[in-house]
Amino acid sequence: MEVAAEKDILHEIMTCIQCGSCSSSCPGADNLDLTRRQLWRMLQMGLVEEAMSTELFWQCTTCSMCEIRCPRGIPLNKIIMELRERYLEKNGPYGSMQQMTTILNLTKSITGDEPKNRLLWTENIPDITLEEREKLVKDQAEVVYFTGCVSALFPQAYKIPQSLTRILLKGGIDFSLLGEDEWCCGYPKLAAGCGEDSIKDFAAHNIEVVKAKGAKTLLVSCPTCYHVWKNEYSNLGKQHQIEIKHYTEYLPELIKQGNIQFKTDEVTITYHDPCDLGRKSDVIEEPRELIRLLPGVKLVEMRFTGKDSKCCGGGGNLEMTNSELSLEIAQKRVAEAMETNAQYLVTTCQQCKRTLQNAVRKNRARLKVYDLLEFIAERIDTTTGGEAK
Repeated sequence: MEVAAEKDILHEIMTCIQCGSCSSSCPGADNLDLTRRQLWRMLQMGLVEEAMSTELFWQCTTCSMCEIRCPRGIPLNKIIMELRERYLEKNGPYGSMQQMTTILNLTKSITGDEPKNRLLWTENIPDITLEEREKLVKDQAEVVYFTGCVSALFPQAYKIPQSLTRILLKGGIDFSLLGEDEWCCGYPKLAAGCGEDSIKDFAAHNIEVVKAKGAKTLLVSCPTCYHVWKNEYSNLGKQHQIEIKHYTEYLPELIKQGNIQFKTDEVTITYHDPCDLGRKSDVIEEPRELIRLLPGVKLVEMRFTGKDSKCCGGGGNLEMTNSELSLEIAQKRVAEAMETNAQYLVTTCQQCKRTLQNAVRKNRARLKVYDLLEFIAERIDTTTGGEAK
């Protein structure tokens, strides 16, 4: 099969100079039978079917580290996604992704939960009144909080949306949840090789229900949802005039207003940059600014930070295709965090938190793993009601 006859995205690999930067950058390279460089070489030689048979492109977190380090600027992530699409067209869904995509199409969530279950996490939010809880879903609001499937539907992640809700209420923000009207952003289907067209309905619905509330700002706590809203929805031609903000971009100004009082005891933390937020979306300084606003909190950086931050192992549906590899990648990142002697490993992604927490348990590491929202909420001084005197 001639590569030149393939889609342009595969043809771009022809400029690869086989330097190996991608292979040395890949977080799972030590645990794979073939390297990324070898995969690209097979494509260069026109061995597309042979490359497809390796299934190497499924053993990928889509972290984009290889892409940013490629001296030729080749869109390697897009090539990985293209190979997944080709695999799906020829062989059908890979592994357990058949069940996942079927559930997504039927229920618009990754768990198969009923829409009403998207609000279960609101039932035991600390320090809010019944009246406040009953008004979390409004007809109209300036800000809409897009919770995301993992935070809304996985009890292990409930504290993340609960924490943001507490902070927004204490800050006096006019916001609303989408509740039962929220659908998955659609990313799991993209990672499964279903292609951009498969999430058009998801994009159209989510944009419509946010606009119906008259919201000017969409607030997101999931970096993947953030990336999809800011990039994939626009690529689909689903234009909207909604300002998309990750909470790390939104909360600094709210905290600077001084309406929330925090504890002042000294603690040391290290911060893990999620791939979708840092490397892919360039939201790097904002989380650190937010951390610096917390009194008594000392940030100690790991060896690899920002765009060079190592992946947690939780992206690209890797846990579904190779859970052992996902855990091994997470364990490497936890080992780097341990070098800092920090008390807390803090991130800004519910998936990163989950994979890193599993690795901490596996490593028996003395390290507490938090999403930054949880950490901030725990630092609120409840002796003053959290309100500035």
